[in-house]
Amino acid sequence: MGDVFSVTLWCRSIALDFSKKKLHTQEMTNQIALIHATREAILPVETAFKDLWPEAEYWTLLDESLTMDLAAAGGKLTPALTERFLNLAAYAKARRPDGILFTCSAFGAIIDQIAAQYDVPVMKPNEAILDAALARGGRVGLLATHPQTLPDMTADMENLAAARNIDMTVVPLLVEGAWADLGAGRRDAHDRAVVAAAPRLNDCGCIVLAQFSMAPLAAEIGADTGLPVLTSPHAAVAEMKRRVLGV
Repeated sequence: MGDVFSVTLWCRSIALDFSKKKLHTQEMTNQIALIHATREAILPVETAFKDLWPEAEYWTLLDESLTMDLAAAGGKLTPALTERFLNLAAYAKARRPDGILFTCSAFGAIIDQIAAQYDVPVMKPNEAILDAALARGGRVGLLATHPQTLPDMTADMENLAAARNIDMTVVPLLVEGAWADLGAGRRDAHDRAVVAAAPRLNDCGCIVLAQFSMAPLAAEIGADTGLPVLTSPHAAVAEMKRRVLGV
């Protein structure tokens, strides 16, 4: 029952588009705010909700300019970017959702700050997938297209493995140029590059797709490599459901 109240912040027109559906069930149904910095993450997470938590209602905030301006800042989270991201979270919180799920992995440090301040579950996009990877251990291939995501997520995985005394080796692989293709609307070129790169991780026990936008390629990559492929959207939705419902 998604898209109950969608707010889309378009970076070019700076316009707000509101749509409301089925608000009469609001008091009875869990509401989840989805915050995106790229529109390519929307469909994968909505698919995960339909598969795993169809009774939840979710609504979307999208500000693509965050990703654009992060790239212009050389991947550095400047004070101005941090303030804008915090304001976006506050906008979502004002509607009193039961949980907030961020889908952009490049803003992890700010999301930690938000989670510490809010009284509802707040999740980074890769929290749940990290646990799934740690459960496997051994050599874990980490495939990413965003240059900032790869070092951040590699460090997160290695730190968690060390803290839990798990024997795991992270094998990071950046698909050069794929993120630029995605941003320029060349989805087919992005997909071809990601699928072509995946077999370079054949010496691993599994492959983690670091970003929500890569999730639709999981089946093809699994077929090409013969390896288990872990994706973030389904893991994140399952974990958010557990935190909100306490099950």
